[in-house]
Amino acid sequence: MTDTKDTENLSCSFCGKKRFEVKKLIAGPSSYICNECISISHKILNDEEIPEEFDFETIPTPEEIKAHLDETVISQEYAKEVLSVCAYNHYKKIYYQTEDIKLEKSNVVMLGATGTGKTLIAQTLAEKLKVPFTIADATTLTEAGYVGEDVESVIERLLNACDWNVDLAQKGIVFIDEIDKKARSSESNANTKDISGEGVQQALLRLIEGTTVKVSSGSGKRSYDHIDFDTTNVLFICSGAFVGLDKQVNARVQKKAMGFNSQLKDKTKNDWQEHVTHDDLISYGLIPELVGRLPNLVTLEDLTETDMVKILTSSKASVIPQVKQLLEFDEIELTFQEQYIKDIAKIASNRKTGARGLKSIVENSLHNIMFRAPKLKESGVVNIFFKQYPTKSVDTYPTLVYTNGNEKIDSEYKIKLRGKS
Repeated sequence: MTDTKDTENLSCSFCGKKRFEVKKLIAGPSSYICNECISISHKILNDEEIPEEFDFETIPTPEEIKAHLDETVISQEYAKEVLSVCAYNHYKKIYYQTEDIKLEKSNVVMLGATGTGKTLIAQTLAEKLKVPFTIADATTLTEAGYVGEDVESVIERLLNACDWNVDLAQKGIVFIDEIDKKARSSESNANTKDISGEGVQQALLRLIEGTTVKVSSGSGKRSYDHIDFDTTNVLFICSGAFVGLDKQVNARVQKKAMGFNSQLKDKTKNDWQEHVTHDDLISYGLIPELVGRLPNLVTLEDLTETDMVKILTSSKASVIPQVKQLLEFDEIELTFQEQYIKDIAKIASNRKTGARGLKSIVENSLHNIMFRAPKLKESGVVNIFFKQYPTKSVDTYPTLVYTNGNEKIDSEYKIKLRGKS
């Protein structure tokens, strides 16, 4: 018979905790492990489930990539097709590169107003391809030696995204946003060293065209002083709103139009994206060398109210299922009628914030509900109906439905109306 005292003295061979300090202590042939160490081991294994080698056979076809993008990204058909082809060709190049023909990189530059889906497309693309992905904000970058982040920090982020698996990171995707904010300074400032504009473009050029850089491991999990990182097979996607480019393109195109052909001028004004060229980007302030390393130019159209409605009702990235889930934790169901969805789409369209503004508009209408959710649950509320987007009028307030089936207008509801509606 085992002595109870001896049993209590047993401890985990990994963390040293006694049996009475943990929920379970599992015995092995010559050692013990506690439930807490098992949980930690499980988390470590899950975190490190990263393939050692990238297998081209797992790369989906352009049609499969676009089908995945369609589930999340509404509209932007042209952009989704181009990105799907670029990604597919990029990884074909990696695995079928021959010495006879040198295949250039399929880097991309995307143009589109805020909220049109530039970042979402890139994120969803990387998700489908199952490759490391990172986002860098070009506005924070400066030349090496100056206050700010140098361009090599972009590679550090990519390595962090895959637990510093260098081989895998070298086949990842880097999304550089706000590249238009790094347009070089005007000629009037030509005598001043441009550390945040053209200088950063020059530094990025090396990374984008493919080079070997030394990256410090910093505070990462690995303890190297530095590593050599080859960017040759990294796919770079640069993007920006390029505010004012439409006027520049229209001015160029309309010079070719007949002086009194107003119909042609109006048409050009509305679909200027179709006329954008790489030369326009150079005129805007990107250096020719950088533009030349971004051969695929993709423009995203402004979203319509109809697009906004589809985003709210059909996209996997819609905020509607997210807020519904939050209320379900309090055992309250949220119901939004069609007019509410249309109202939100109209507000976002008027504010010109694109899809990015939908989340803030929806959440603004729910702040008061979320604040009172526990109290509403206690009072027996099981469902909350929004017939339309609330205003200061009580008639537009949500309806509360109770467990006994009774309904009443939520007279305690409050909303802070912001911006254009």
